[in-house]
Amino acid sequence: MRLASTLLSAILLLCLFILAHAIEPGDIAAPSMKVPDMNMPKPLITRPNMNVPEPNAAIVMQNAINETANASSNQTLVTDIEEEVMPKNVSGKWSIRFDDGRDKSLVLNLWSSSQTRIMGYGTLTEKGAMNSVTASGSISAEQLTLTVKSGASEYANQKYDEYYLDLFMANDTMSGTYVQKSDGQSSDIGNVTAVRL
Repeated sequence: MRLASTLLSAILLLCLFILAHAIEPGDIAAPSMKVPDMNMPKPLITRPNMNVPEPNAAIVMQNAINETANASSNQTLVTDIEEEVMPKNVSGKWSIRFDDGRDKSLVLNLWSSSQTRIMGYGTLTEKGAMNSVTASGSISAEQLTLTVKSGASEYANQKYDEYYLDLFMANDTMSGTYVQKSDGQSSDIGNVTAVRL
């Protein structure tokens, strides 16, 4: 065992001696990989041509006339579109008569909560009894859609009515149809007329 360890030590010393003398002191080993070429070509930059040709006076005048005509026709078009699209103003107090001849009428105070949303409150008079109601809905150019709910509580064994009104506006009057639902079931349909008070 002692002989094997001495022999192994001698072999290791011989290898180190060979490696130490493979390169002479001061010599630099040559790299085994190619070195990339880091020389970048210079970019070719040309100055922009800032010479602007002089405009033809006749073309400039014609362009100005065209722009003025386009601006005025665009303004007319925008005004026409706004008149067509903008909803009518329904804010205020309205008296709504049910055309079926029954002893029933509705008075609503309406206002806009946004450009197309309508809210309100009022009273429903039916067979001499008055009930508080709330209203909500939407308006487009000339059409008003409202849901009117009675203030009677659905939990107090009282009749709970809802009216769905679909009205079209002309000047200060509206006319259209309604559907009445009692406790969630359709109970009456007909025509209505509304007049601003």
